[in-house]
Amino acid sequence: MSSTTTEAKKNPEYWKPSNDEISDKEKFISKAKKDPFVPLGFVGLLGAIGYGVYAYKSRGPAMTTSRYLMRLRVVAQSMVVGSIVVGVGLKQFGENS
Repeated sequence: MSSTTTEAKKNPEYWKPSNDEISDKEKFISKAKKDPFVPLGFVGLLGAIGYGVYAYKSRGPAMTTSRYLMRLRVVAQSMVVGSIVVGVGLKQFGENS
């Protein structure tokens, strides 16, 4: 048995972070303040996944799975390119100010 396992059994508080360590929630909040597009992108990703599942379930019989996935790929790629263009534009605008 390793010393870590023995220590954890002796002291149930062993695995908890100390007070000087930063929690995951605090890390997320500080990163969101530093770069707000990351959480917005994550929310957008979840929305796109939800829409994709809904649209796949309600697609008509004329659209095969391969055609649907090809269309979804094109939409996803255009969203990525658009977000890169917006991010670069905002960065350039922020540097010039």
